[in-house]
Amino acid sequence: MAITELRGMDRVIVPIKLEPGTKFIFQCGPGVPCFKLCCSALYLPLTPYDILRLRNHLGLSTDEFLLQYTEPFILPRSGLPVARLKMQDNEEKTCPFLSEEGCKVYEVRPLACRYYPLGLGIFRNRDEGRNEDFYYLVKEGFCQGLDSGPEITVEEYRQSQGIPETEEPVKEWAEIVMKKESLGPIEVPEKSLQLFFMVSTNPERFRRFVFESKFLEIFEVDQETQDRIREDDLALLQFGFRWLKSVLFGEDLIKRRKEVPKHKKMKPA
Repeated sequence: MAITELRGMDRVIVPIKLEPGTKFIFQCGPGVPCFKLCCSALYLPLTPYDILRLRNHLGLSTDEFLLQYTEPFILPRSGLPVARLKMQDNEEKTCPFLSEEGCKVYEVRPLACRYYPLGLGIFRNRDEGRNEDFYYLVKEGFCQGLDSGPEITVEEYRQSQGIPETEEPVKEWAEIVMKKESLGPIEVPEKSLQLFFMVSTNPERFRRFVFESKFLEIFEVDQETQDRIREDDLALLQFGFRWLKSVLFGEDLIKRRKEVPKHKKMKPA
């Protein structure tokens, strides 16, 4: 694989598994000649927490943010629907948050932007019954930040970019995506896909679904949890991820009541 011969928009994933202590060279900023070139023609899926942070930073409702800045996108390997950042309608297809000086929402930039030029994968260790993170390097022909700069470990880079605190709230969501990828081309009912998209993109809509439908008559949700998710969007996300695992994979995390009302049954799958 001719890594060093990449040119222009050529892109390759270096097939080497990186550990937290693995060192690499990278720098990015106004002094690097290719500054901002990686902020165009992106296929950048947004995590549920990305949407919350960007929405709050911009002072928009979720519906307003989704309509103005995103478009639906099907993740290629999992087939699950998410929202991705919608590029501007110009020749370069630049990010809507890009200015002459750089990123206008840098403090709340999406998780994928924070990781670049690294990528994250999750491996399921079946013997130990747990997930293991691994990392890899993404090289693009225009990027000169990988040719010079300080040597830094993967974990030092993650810390410097504020990745742990923006990644932890969506760990369970990432596990859902990875698990669906590992299952292969198994068809998921349209209703389940709609539920996944709702939880992944629109907490306001999911909250209405929980409290204004027959949800609480069908699922056991204690009063403390109800009070918390009624007010706290992040707690609502965590609840939603556990519920999705129950809906998509049959995990017994949000229990169904033994006696479900016969009128207007919900069909999660």
